[in-house]
Amino acid sequence: MDQILQFLSEYATSLTYERLPQEVVHHVKRRTIDALGCALGGYYAEPPKIARVHALQVGVNPGATVLGTDFRTTPDLAAFANGVMVRYLDFNDTSMAFDGGHPSDNIPPVLAAAEYAGADVKTAIVAITLAYEVQDRLGDVSGIFKRGWDHTTYVALSSAAGAAKALGLTKDQIANALALAGASNVALGQIRVGGLSMLKGCAAGNASRNGVFAALMARQGLTGPSEVFTGSRGFFKQLSGGPVELPPFGGSGRRFKVQDAKYKYFPTDYEAQCSIHPALELRQAIGGKVDEIEKMTIDTYDLAVDIAADSPEKWNPSSRETADHSIPFVQAVALTKGDVWLDDFTEERIRDPKLRALMQKIEVRRNDKFTQDYPDSYWFRIELLTRSGERHVREIRYAKGHPKNPMTDQEIEAKFRRLAEPLMKPSQINNILKQLWQLEKVSNLREIMTLFKLQA
Repeated sequence: MDQILQFLSEYATSLTYERLPQEVVHHVKRRTIDALGCALGGYYAEPPKIARVHALQVGVNPGATVLGTDFRTTPDLAAFANGVMVRYLDFNDTSMAFDGGHPSDNIPPVLAAAEYAGADVKTAIVAITLAYEVQDRLGDVSGIFKRGWDHTTYVALSSAAGAAKALGLTKDQIANALALAGASNVALGQIRVGGLSMLKGCAAGNASRNGVFAALMARQGLTGPSEVFTGSRGFFKQLSGGPVELPPFGGSGRRFKVQDAKYKYFPTDYEAQCSIHPALELRQAIGGKVDEIEKMTIDTYDLAVDIAADSPEKWNPSSRETADHSIPFVQAVALTKGDVWLDDFTEERIRDPKLRALMQKIEVRRNDKFTQDYPDSYWFRIELLTRSGERHVREIRYAKGHPKNPMTDQEIEAKFRRLAEPLMKPSQINNILKQLWQLEKVSNLREIMTLFKLQA
């Protein structure tokens, strides 16, 4: 067994609820509330519906619950269906690691595996913490994104670790779950560039489905390559270009990654996200008179340009997948409306001629200083010029939800409520939140999942 596989399986085995500070437990609850709120917000979007319809074709007892129903399917299909719901809006948390992706993608597979196994809720909390560690520590050092691979490659590994922990696997079984997941689930970066497809919002759910499946197969005794990370054709050789040394993991006085991932205040990609609050301030500065805007110039770091202002399509979006990754689009919405929310990504709204006209007045430029400061800061400087010659400038380094500009528990809860209100009565929302805030005291996960059943 290679050193990395040995370390990960030993760490996973040794991590217990008693080793988690209560602050970490509280962060897991915040993440779970945020992720499940995002699932409700995306519930009726087309890709979540597709994933859910497929999962509902396979009934299993005991199984794992498909969110929003009382139907139980296989845990891997539940992980996929629920994971697509969580991820599709691009509203769930995002990693502080350059390559990390969206670590709350691990919450649906862990919950599915734990429910299927009848695991206690404290075990699920540990498994979520573990999955965050695996995904984000790999994202800190592996560097696969710049080599053209997608960050959901990590999700297959992290969800396998989390699911294996939730299933109560032994050290050797956890190692095999990681080996099976790592050897078989490499995702292309093409998922996230060019003309974006539905797969962008489903890739993490697919990876987590495969991670849960790997854990289930390891539980049955299936083995994976023992040198999956450091072998001559292993993970690091093929994807990172050479050996990688893992950083210290959380525990023994070190922070856990679940404490530090960035929340999203608006339903957009993170780079577009950072630009919204300055736009709202500029809207106030001009009294909402958008017709008076002559030009806007946005200076930012390279990755923001590469992700959210990299092509003419970002000034002419034709789908939600492009619009929520478009700095010009979210700027136009924020300036026009004074908010950015789910209803801004309908086909009609995306094609709004007033938004299209305003987007053409927006220039996005690379700034070397801002690029040098990334990822220590996510710097945007926006200058707005009016027809009368007035200049207004706003800057931001940390979007709302960044650890240096955190969302409070009340703001996390308000986000959940706003996402859930179109689907649920206030009494149901109140009950869900009450139980999630005291998650460690709930007797089993099925109690939580049944709270989410929607009326037909």
